[in-house]
Amino acid sequence: MIQRIQTVFLLAVATLMGSQFFSVMAYSPTEKVKYLTLFPCVVFIIITTLLSFFTVFLYHHRILQIRITVFNSVVLTAYQIWLLYYFLNRPEGTAFGWTAIAPAISVILSILAIRYIGRDEALVRTTKRLRSIEKHKRKVSGK
Repeated sequence: MIQRIQTVFLLAVATLMGSQFFSVMAYSPTEKVKYLTLFPCVVFIIITTLLSFFTVFLYHHRILQIRITVFNSVVLTAYQIWLLYYFLNRPEGTAFGWTAIAPAISVILSILAIRYIGRDEALVRTTKRLRSIEKHKRKVSGK
């Protein structure tokens, strides 16, 4: 559902990761390195952006939504580790842009989305249980 808070978190992840298509990863005195020039970055960006955007529309299948979001968090963590490797092996005088921490921020937003999806699932299960108890009471009483 679009009005749920987890949708906002998942769309924020998609937007944050999608913004890397247009941003610069690192600056040096002689050049700027964009994410699109590195093939692994492009693959990570496409996978994480599409997964988080696709997950928004799985609101009827909350367990699947949680699983895909967990998988996306693992991919985002791997991407952040990969960027950290680049950061530790950078040439002297190279500075990374703010988007280098976007996967870490996205993991935090994904974890928040997972929490709220889980709360919705618990609420739905509670409601179903209460309905089945009420149905059983009506059946026993003959109404």
